[in-house]
Amino acid sequence: MNHFQPRSGQRDLFFPICLMALFSLTFGLGLPLLLEAKAPALINAEDKEPTFKTPEALQKFKEACVVFSEKNWKEATRAFQEIVKETADKASRKIVDAYVDAAKGGKKLDRISKDIEKKKWRKAWTGWLTQQKKYGSTPLSTHLEELHKTIYPELFFDLATFETDPPEPEKKAREAWPENQTRLTQDPDVIHEGKGALIWSAGNTGGAGFGGFGNFAFGRLPLASLEEVVVDDYRWLNFSIFNEDDNFGKYIVYFGTDPIQGGNQGWANAGGLAGYLRNNCYSHQITIRRKGWNHFRVDLARELKKDPNLTWTDIQSMMLLTVPPSHKKTLVIDAVKLERP
Repeated sequence: MNHFQPRSGQRDLFFPICLMALFSLTFGLGLPLLLEAKAPALINAEDKEPTFKTPEALQKFKEACVVFSEKNWKEATRAFQEIVKETADKASRKIVDAYVDAAKGGKKLDRISKDIEKKKWRKAWTGWLTQQKKYGSTPLSTHLEELHKTIYPELFFDLATFETDPPEPEKKAREAWPENQTRLTQDPDVIHEGKGALIWSAGNTGGAGFGGFGNFAFGRLPLASLEEVVVDDYRWLNFSIFNEDDNFGKYIVYFGTDPIQGGNQGWANAGGLAGYLRNNCYSHQITIRRKGWNHFRVDLARELKKDPNLTWTDIQSMMLLTVPPSHKKTLVIDAVKLERP
């Protein structure tokens, strides 16, 4: 949605560490999957540690976990298959079955690794998305996280993640978030990526009535400081907005030449929306068209309205502005990032 990414094993895994991988949950990054006849068994947080009929079977399971951690997929598949019938109950059988499925799927991760070696980052990312969707809640989650850490920075740069440790562009924006109108959330029901998102009561900041629009309320939300960001290296801007309001709205993604100022500066200091848009800027209008998640991918080369006298080196800040007339609505914003071509 600290990259709108999972946050990662080790060669000598002890048994408890091996089991922790069973309960790791990583976020889904929506991509259509290839359909297969049998979906892999998933591991749920309520599953207990597997139990076996004999101590020997338990020891074999520990050894199989080590082989699995070493990415010896063929040997791990064989080892787990041999001890499936030695489980003591259905819950334990489910856990070991998940390891069997994950070991079989490990070969697909090897293909992603080969793409990484060849620096085919886009192909590697597409493969990772597919396998993350399929195996992200299985014992392969740790290996997927390792691949993610390698691929993600080659394609994406996080502007705002709304998590405990924000990226640098977000830190300055946080100082200028409208007081009493914004708050961070860790509610998984309204998080697209990672472990956090930002709730914004849009359209009710900075007072009422600007530019001759009467008493309609307007809002501005600083999202990222671009003072140290080389935006020219990127082609797209990605972000996601969750909406529960039947009255959908229009907004402007605003790229300004002035640095973000802290202290919750109101609209009146800039002359309202008209004052912002009279300034030299780049901008793009978006429309939230449906309830639930709305995902945006803005082409920075083709879709922006640009002042021809500016370049990206002139742009210092990024904000989200409401378009008048605007009524108060609550949005959840997540995963603001730039993407390389």
